[in-house]
Amino acid sequence: MIRKDDVKWWIAEAQKHPQAAPSIVETLAERLIALDEENERLRDEIIRLERRAPGTAVDGEEMNALRDKVTTLQALVNGEVSDEPCVVLLSDGLQAARVPLAQGHKLARQEQALLSKGAMPGLRRVLLARPHAEVLLLTSQGRGLRLPLSDVPLLEGSDWPAVDGPALGENEWLTGAVAVAHQPRFWTIVTRRGFVRQLLRIDLDRRVEKGEPLIESPFRRDVPVTVVDGDEGDLMLVTRWGKEIRFPQRSIESAGAVGLELDDDDEVVAALPMSDDGTHILVVTADGFAVRRGASQFEPRPRPGGKAKSVIQAFDVLGAFCCTPEDKLLYLTYSGKVIFASVGDIPLYTRSSKGARVYAFDRDPAVAVVMV
Repeated sequence: MIRKDDVKWWIAEAQKHPQAAPSIVETLAERLIALDEENERLRDEIIRLERRAPGTAVDGEEMNALRDKVTTLQALVNGEVSDEPCVVLLSDGLQAARVPLAQGHKLARQEQALLSKGAMPGLRRVLLARPHAEVLLLTSQGRGLRLPLSDVPLLEGSDWPAVDGPALGENEWLTGAVAVAHQPRFWTIVTRRGFVRQLLRIDLDRRVEKGEPLIESPFRRDVPVTVVDGDEGDLMLVTRWGKEIRFPQRSIESAGAVGLELDDDDEVVAALPMSDDGTHILVVTADGFAVRRGASQFEPRPRPGGKAKSVIQAFDVLGAFCCTPEDKLLYLTYSGKVIFASVGDIPLYTRSSKGARVYAFDRDPAVAVVMV
């Protein structure tokens, strides 16, 4: 789906990168066509059900569900739906729930838990998504699954909704998830052990549709943890032990490449596509510390591989983000509480250090963090 913010972003990108204007127009046209086709398909389905022969039973729930989808699509076209982002919660077994960001702020002010202590152990991923977005899920078998945000129920109470998500195979579980707002020409897939591979969008779509693995790592028991825009710029990998490596995405071989050398107990926790050295890199830990550094401090290697360098002195890195001083962090703690923190309050560093304390979590450490 398309929001006004998307159009503004496309215009800004076209002005900054005139050579990319044709691909931006192509993406916009594809999404408009897809929206129109889906709207027409649902209308045709309603007409078909309404024209059934007299005496033929019509499933009232089926009719109502179709009407609701048509109404939602029409509202999106007319700009009547709020573009407020929401926090998406995902469990190992693909239980899913979403919470409007405004509700997250309210829970934080009231110091109430987002999820109960009984529900928290099942939490696997937390991400921020806008109403038009789609969630791309990654599994332990290397597969990709699609989950439209409209199919994710709102969280009522503090326990997981009794709604099944996409089907998982035997001994398969969720290992990563990203909110997809626009489709790049290339995707870069990253595994826990730092193996990276690029796929054309059409190839990734085909593999998702057929249930084929998106990536096959040379490392034993390795799993995909994230997928990022691979069209241009560099890729920075950040690990649990505070290490980083940066290299051009175009240098990744077609069969994939090992992005960095990792200690046995270390793992990749974030992958950041970078096209502008003017941005800042924020690395945060589970015990409430953070380092904000200029992207220009991290010199890119000519190709993937080699030893990583320290970006923060820590062994419990929770996440890393490209950021601006106006951004905020949303933490979710072990007990299910929501904590917000301002990025602008974190000082800029010029070298690796323990960083600044953002919040004193004490005996209730953070288990997830997203940028909002």
